[in-house]
Amino acid sequence: MGSVLKDWIEQEADLKSVTILQQELGISSFLADLLVQRGLHDPSDAEQFLKPKLKHLEDPFAIKNMDGAISRILKAREEKEGVLLVGDYDVDGITSTVMIQQALDSIGLQADIVIPKRLSEGYGLTREVLSRGLGNGNHRLVIALDCGTNSITEAGFLKENGIDLIVVDHHQLKTKVLPDAILVNPHLQTDNGEPWRSLCTAGLCFKLIHALYKKARERELPGSENLTPRDFLPLCAIGTLADLVPLKGESRIFSRFGIKRLFMDASPGLLALLKECGLDGAFEPETEDITYKLAPRINACGRLNMPETAVSLLLEKEVGICKDLAKRLTQFNEERKGIESKLTADAIAQAEENFGDKPAVIVTGDGDAWHPGVVGIVAGKLASSLNKPCLVLARSENGEYCGSGRSVPGVNLVEILSQCKERLTHWGGHPVAVGLGLLEKELNGFILEFLESVEKTSSQIKQEQGLPLVVDAFVHKNEIRYELLDELNDLGPFGQDNPEPVLGVKSVILDSPPRKIGNGEHFQFSFHNGNGFIRGIAWRMGEHVPPQTTELDLAFKLRRNYWNGTSSLQLVLEDWKLSETSDRR
Repeated sequence: MGSVLKDWIEQEADLKSVTILQQELGISSFLADLLVQRGLHDPSDAEQFLKPKLKHLEDPFAIKNMDGAISRILKAREEKEGVLLVGDYDVDGITSTVMIQQALDSIGLQADIVIPKRLSEGYGLTREVLSRGLGNGNHRLVIALDCGTNSITEAGFLKENGIDLIVVDHHQLKTKVLPDAILVNPHLQTDNGEPWRSLCTAGLCFKLIHALYKKARERELPGSENLTPRDFLPLCAIGTLADLVPLKGESRIFSRFGIKRLFMDASPGLLALLKECGLDGAFEPETEDITYKLAPRINACGRLNMPETAVSLLLEKEVGICKDLAKRLTQFNEERKGIESKLTADAIAQAEENFGDKPAVIVTGDGDAWHPGVVGIVAGKLASSLNKPCLVLARSENGEYCGSGRSVPGVNLVEILSQCKERLTHWGGHPVAVGLGLLEKELNGFILEFLESVEKTSSQIKQEQGLPLVVDAFVHKNEIRYELLDELNDLGPFGQDNPEPVLGVKSVILDSPPRKIGNGEHFQFSFHNGNGFIRGIAWRMGEHVPPQTTELDLAFKLRRNYWNGTSSLQLVLEDWKLSETSDRR
């Protein structure tokens, strides 16, 4: 019997390169093999990957316009000008806003904060959010965070009113340059493989803070000798991991050190949120703790039109208030889940009925279930399950459709939307995630143009169901130990462009029948590896439960499971098949 889900192929690495790494670095052949698979053939590159250091970070002033941004901020401090921070309402935007507010405060520069109301003010640096923010004080400088790259009209409006604008953002440019502003964006420069090339805005804000503190020390500002950007690593890591940017170069460094320091440098608000997520510092958090526990709670505030709640929590210092705000984030997240569940069911039905044989999916709707705040999550779920680019658009009362899109490898949604831009009222984002809006009269024409553009772009892309499952390495069952997990974790954090390895083990017999959980949608299993029992979980595989008494080959990811203050090894099953041989490995 073959695989339940797909064919398997074992990844192969150049044996000569593996041997060199093994000898030069004193590591196992298993770890050396995985490094070579990631393109790390040179021992010095591999060692830097395994043991990244903060001193490996490039000079922040290598990023275009960084010097101009720092000079303008220090001028605001010297002249005691009013500063307004405008941040996006997602995790990257909120963490960036909190980071910059705290950094400015540390050099004696006070700043006000405004986060757009998604439903009434839209995304980014809009006139509506500027009117609300500027109405609260005499501001001479606006700093836009995780938005503003393409806000030409708004930049002009600020200039006309004698207000300077700094934009710190990582979204793709629609034009070559943003006039009337200081733009700190890695896409301004030709891609020469710089380690900061793939940073999200939280990462760029860390670079800006690093540059600001360097200048502060050069100018011998009071207290500058005690300033360190290291304090901002936890928030930087949260923003980075939540924003799905490639985890390579400095993004990986920030994520790795930020996770390690999450409990060391966390503010009272962040500590309260960590505790609310069931994390207490007894064990080092993992990537999925950020992406599946912390990030959804922060995002839920913006999705439900209450982004200031997350900002207030992360800035709050009084423990009791922090605890209450953290619980409120959980309540928002539960409310978001209910809305999302209804929308997802409707979206799946539309996708199956209207786009089953199409290269992409565009689903639309209105009513309470079609909440603009959750369309991005649903688009991501559809794209993942259908392996197609998916747009989810909610119709507003004025007849405009607004929503989000998520893509799949090989399809750049920014490029696709640029080919349909004449039909859009607004659009932007990055290759895998976009936001857009269009009038109802343009909807049918847009759907045709979008599908045609995706068809041309993705004609060479095979459907996921036809692609094999790549197993990075097969191991003996008695090698499934904490030492193996420690070696795997040396490759992390895992995410975009740094995938978690899939391992394989052959000829395993389960010790008892698999137990279905979660209304039969998932199942748990266990087997003895010669040293003890190893437990596993199979998500969304309840219809493909393996037999107990037959030898099985398992493809899995190895994780650490925490329960009631203790940890244990856990296999997360990717696939299983009946063994082709009776050889007990």
